[in-house]
Amino acid sequence: MSASAAAITRAKRGRRPNVLEAPLTTYELTPTPLTQPFWDAARAGKLLVQQCNACAKKFFRPEIACPHCRSRDWEWVESNGRGKLYSFSVMHRAPSPAFKAPFIFAAVEMDEGWTLFSNLIGLEIEDAAIGMPLEVCFHKLSDDLTVPLFRPAAP
Repeated sequence: MSASAAAITRAKRGRRPNVLEAPLTTYELTPTPLTQPFWDAARAGKLLVQQCNACAKKFFRPEIACPHCRSRDWEWVESNGRGKLYSFSVMHRAPSPAFKAPFIFAAVEMDEGWTLFSNLIGLEIEDAAIGMPLEVCFHKLSDDLTVPLFRPAAP
């Protein structure tokens, strides 16, 4: 029985599958109709965020309704791509072969008042500091997928 079949069998028996039995070998992401504009913009080197037309707040992780006021009247707007390091964690063990450890997983507080989680690149781990200014950059994983990452902002 393959590792993934064993994990499925365990799940059917009511036990949690062991994620280490069937690790990801690539970074897999399937855009949805909701997220497609975000990924299309990333491929073009732009960072988009949803903005509510009812309360004017920006929010990220893509949602069908504003998490602040529950309005479904929102639009995608372009971010300036600048923010500061709100929090971070150094990942010494990769969650799958698709990642190379160690890496910095960061919460970035954007200048426009919303937060995005991403990887922080372009610096030594010991140089990461809460509050440091950051800017978005983009990394092409495949012809179809480009992801936003962050690096220290140019002075």
